[in-house]
Amino acid sequence: MSHKQKQRDTAGAKAAIKVARWIEPWGEARFPVDVDMLAKGCHTMYGRDDPITQVHGAPWKGIDGFLRRNPDNAKEWWITYSTNVLPERQRFTKAHELGHYILHSQQKNEFRCGPDVIIEKDTGEPNIEAQANQFASYLLMPANHVRSRIEKATSTLDLIGELAEKTYGVSLEAMCIRFVELTGERAVLIYWDSGMMRRWSRSEPAKLQRLWLDAPRGCPVEQFVGTLAADPLVRQCPEGQLVPAKLWFKNAPDGEMLREMKHTSDTFERVLSLLIVPRFEARWVRDGEERTFDTYDRFIDGGQ
Repeated sequence: MSHKQKQRDTAGAKAAIKVARWIEPWGEARFPVDVDMLAKGCHTMYGRDDPITQVHGAPWKGIDGFLRRNPDNAKEWWITYSTNVLPERQRFTKAHELGHYILHSQQKNEFRCGPDVIIEKDTGEPNIEAQANQFASYLLMPANHVRSRIEKATSTLDLIGELAEKTYGVSLEAMCIRFVELTGERAVLIYWDSGMMRRWSRSEPAKLQRLWLDAPRGCPVEQFVGTLAADPLVRQCPEGQLVPAKLWFKNAPDGEMLREMKHTSDTFERVLSLLIVPRFEARWVRDGEERTFDTYDRFIDGGQ
């Protein structure tokens, strides 16, 4: 079954690259990105007379971010973000709302964004929320800068966590997603919530190898027996452990091993599994593989 691949929407990435050039002369001092400063000054870059004049927090639940015009002065914009989330999530939310200001503020007077639409992944989908997510990802974690940090180092959750905390000021999940988007390795990221798969994503080399998880759309998937993900005695394994590839991928050849890393949240029963897979020929490919897309993308498409 053939399927023509959809062309990626890059509007958010292009806008982020333009804004990022403004702070590039600062070198390493530009990280983590000061979104508040950029938000209040970016109108000058675009020659606009309707600046963002306030970036402030509020103890909201159910809404992560809000961009709207000042009700007393339509020539001003305000960004409000929830203070009920961690600072790294606040940074991504503010960058998301800045993306709306730059890309979409000529279309609407306000943007209310909940946790279901502010997803720390570049899906390349042609809708305004995906564009704002792409903008935030590229602004906070520029592709060339991230690649320079991951290409010459052994891929571990310790490395990714250090980049997330000390360099970019983003969540571990956001950094893992960006790693998978940019790495030249065959990498697969799986997000588990209360023992059930919530979403997964593959790097481009992993897609070319046609690795796939048995995760039917709309069906709950439990952690696979025999994996570190399913082992309650192993909460953290940042360096990784070799496990049979067939535990994860039914089309993996017998005897092949992959490196499985695991991070368990200290606050929630949420687990991140990061797999680094060696090169091998898949034994067979499921029907329709050419049109298969990952559940991080399905999460966006389904509006979940």
